[in-house]
Amino acid sequence: MIISFFLDKNIASFFASNRLPFLDSLSIFIHNIEGYIFFAVILFLLLIFKQKNKILPLLLTFVLYLGTTFLIKIIIARPRPFTKFNFQNLGETDINQSFPSGHATATASIIRFFEFNRILMYFWILIVILVMFSRVYLGVHYLSDIIAGFILGYSISDLSIFLFEKLKMKNPKYF
Repeated sequence: MIISFFLDKNIASFFASNRLPFLDSLSIFIHNIEGYIFFAVILFLLLIFKQKNKILPLLLTFVLYLGTTFLIKIIIARPRPFTKFNFQNLGETDINQSFPSGHATATASIIRFFEFNRILMYFWILIVILVMFSRVYLGVHYLSDIIAGFILGYSISDLSIFLFEKLKMKNPKYF
């Protein structure tokens, strides 16, 4: 994480100078997917795969993801890379700050919910990597923003699952 702070400006400058039409299109597509869409997809999959015991932890994860990223963005108030480098502004405003990446937080917080199926979990990890790459590629986040978002998201899901497992042990008849 600390090393990424030293690389942030160099990486942002590299992507501002090196654009590929295919990556532009893919990254803009990913950019337009809101965090709640990722949670809706996993909720749908949990229902299909009969993983109903994971729904309440997923909902708690969603609430914690929204609240935590919003609060940290206000406290840190880090400007987005496109304000310093030659990136196309994709409609982001200074009100919507850079640190941490909400997309990285959302996608990383879902990884643990795929533990029931390794193939789905590895596929989701690939999606997380694509999302994180696209955020840096488009200049809406620095490398440290997405790394922090990943750590935050994974930690939030760990906390949610841990809390529900503790509740389940204390009150097994309710779960």
